[in-house]
Amino acid sequence: MLKFFFRLALFGLGLFTTYTFGRETVEPIWHRITGTKVEGRISGFLAGRNSPSVQREPDGVRKGKRRTRRPVFVYPTAPAALDSLEGRSSSRAFFTFSNYELNERVSVVFAKNNPANAHILGWQLIGTSLLVTLLGLYMIRIGVLGKLD
Repeated sequence: MLKFFFRLALFGLGLFTTYTFGRETVEPIWHRITGTKVEGRISGFLAGRNSPSVQREPDGVRKGKRRTRRPVFVYPTAPAALDSLEGRSSSRAFFTFSNYELNERVSVVFAKNNPANAHILGWQLIGTSLLVTLLGLYMIRIGVLGKLD
């Protein structure tokens, strides 16, 4: 019974992880193919997981270790538009050396009819989301098969 509970828990956690981070992997690529691509710039970084405050440093110390922060970016609503929106990334770079810098120019992609749902098109964020998605798929496999190999 305990084995069944853990398999069910791994399966559920794997589904949640795969769905959440799989969207962060697929949506920027999908919006690049079917949506609009504009050039934006990094305007700051989110201080913590649930904190709305924006910091100027791309990384910070949490529990004695240096961690990257999620970027906040400003982008125009169309390639030649004067008005702009602010977006907040829901994923962060995996390594501190590959993090974005303040005022760095980035490619921003969004759906043609929904410019508020924008994503940064960069290997740092997509790569991190892809790694966590693969981990979620592995957890689903363990939950279904019950084996590690």
